[in-house]
Amino acid sequence: MQGTDVELTARGASLSSREAGSRREDTGGAPATILVVDDEPMARETLSDLLEAHGYHVVTAEDAEQAFDRLHQADLILLDAMLPGTDGWTICREIKERIDPLLPIIMVTARTAPEDVVRTFDAGADDYVPKPFQVAELRARIDSRLRAHRAEQALQDANRQASELAEQNYRLYEQARRDAEDRAALLRELDHRVRNNLSIIMGLVSLERTRGSGRPAAEALLSLENRLRAFLLAYEAFRRSNYRGVPLKDILQRILQRLTNTLRPGNHITTTVTGDDELVPERYGFALALAINEIASSALRSGFRENSNGQIAASVMLEPDRLEIVVADDGLARTAVGPTEAEAGGEESVLRAIVETELGGRIVFEPTAQGTRVRIICPMEREPQSQ
Repeated sequence: MQGTDVELTARGASLSSREAGSRREDTGGAPATILVVDDEPMARETLSDLLEAHGYHVVTAEDAEQAFDRLHQADLILLDAMLPGTDGWTICREIKERIDPLLPIIMVTARTAPEDVVRTFDAGADDYVPKPFQVAELRARIDSRLRAHRAEQALQDANRQASELAEQNYRLYEQARRDAEDRAALLRELDHRVRNNLSIIMGLVSLERTRGSGRPAAEALLSLENRLRAFLLAYEAFRRSNYRGVPLKDILQRILQRLTNTLRPGNHITTTVTGDDELVPERYGFALALAINEIASSALRSGFRENSNGQIAASVMLEPDRLEIVVADDGLARTAVGPTEAEAGGEESVLRAIVETELGGRIVFEPTAQGTRVRIICPMEREPQSQ
């Protein structure tokens, strides 16, 4: 491009400060940067002076290598078509296809034959200015492409924001859906537990009510209270574990200690619990708490004389597929846990209902030289079962 190609009209040769201010406003408050690519130094200098006088910021390049190095600075490119080496059409196609399809490119060329115009637009150019050109026309074309570019960028930004908003809304919807499902599952679980716990309580009340032999109401109520207390201790331990399971060893110690304080307050009876300290599923924890309550209650009522000393020791052994609990005392030897094995509602019938019916296990009574040893053996499922 030769400097003589630029024909300055009287209108294009001067620009008022008001027009320059308007130009900056049109480009968002800062001057747009125009990359001028031309191999002729005079043409580069002339265009730079002209564009800077009209409020633009200008960077220049003389060949393809410099153009690509400075491409990141440009808001628009004025690209000479007839460059030595890599021509302007090739540079334009490379930019549009591989780098930035939205970057405005105005080809500046003296070749205005129809096939050359077609070649220019086939390369991806947004517009072209034939040589020689008028300043007013050049400014109009630059401003037009910059406005279109800003509109494309604004649309792209709006689409991106809409996409991000849609994605955010989808994430919020999915989170709300998962929360709703979790709440529904929690309500189902709470409903199951409430029903199950009420059924257990009603069963304990029913067992005491149907007990064969009559006994004082205070004694019957105390027996029922101890069973309900054992159940409550298991539930509290289950809640403290965040409902992951029941710490069996811990609740056995609590039950034994409470029963000795309640049933033999004047005796000096010690209690110990040893063995595996692991969480067991809810079903096992509640059932075995009631079972230990029956064994210990029988030992404390029937195995120790008034004001006697003694001890009750329990141990817990967990294996991959079985669980064994041993409760031994050094009191009087007994062949059964309750005073009458067949008595409905007695410790023996409750114990068998819990261990054999509920857990599918078995009970072994082992009278020793001093005291009684009771073993509970049942199949074990380590993971809590889904309800």
